[in-house]
Amino acid sequence: MRFSPHRQTGFTLIEITVVVVILATMSAMSLYAINQAFDRRYQSQAENLLVWLNQLTEQAALEGVAYGIVGGVEGVGGDEGAQQEEKLQPVAYFRQHWFVTSYPEAFDLDNGARAEWAITYNNQYDDIEDPLAGEEDALVPIVAMLPDGYMEPMGELLLSFDSSPLTYTFKWDAESGSMTMLKSTP
Repeated sequence: MRFSPHRQTGFTLIEITVVVVILATMSAMSLYAINQAFDRRYQSQAENLLVWLNQLTEQAALEGVAYGIVGGVEGVGGDEGAQQEEKLQPVAYFRQHWFVTSYPEAFDLDNGARAEWAITYNNQYDDIEDPLAGEEDALVPIVAMLPDGYMEPMGELLLSFDSSPLTYTFKWDAESGSMTMLKSTP
């Protein structure tokens, strides 16, 4: 047998193209899986918030005490330049004062999550004198879950994330006496 001194070494163009196509396909599949994992994380936080809001409603009905929520950014009718909170704190109304509760615990928002309230105020309560108006350190919730199955004032909570176009809207459903969640993308 005779060996040729000019034996070809390396890869052909077709072999390199096949490898590039395989790598590109694997990268695209990985990127898609990572995006789905982030979307599941956002969905999970929104579902946990829905459970927490309904837990406040049930707690108000069980104890016969109004429960409110302090935190988030108030939208309509509120202070637009308010500092964003990193958690939603439940408060309970007892003897004409709002008190921070230990149960249920405060709802911590993950990094990059924003909770904004869009509140519709009712003018019929404008003439009622606020007993807490003279107190500087008084807690005043943004919304209150009442023991008879209502939320005052009516409005919605918008949960959005810095790194995602997803927005979750939480609205009060008067028929069921609980919060409902809608997912939307721009």
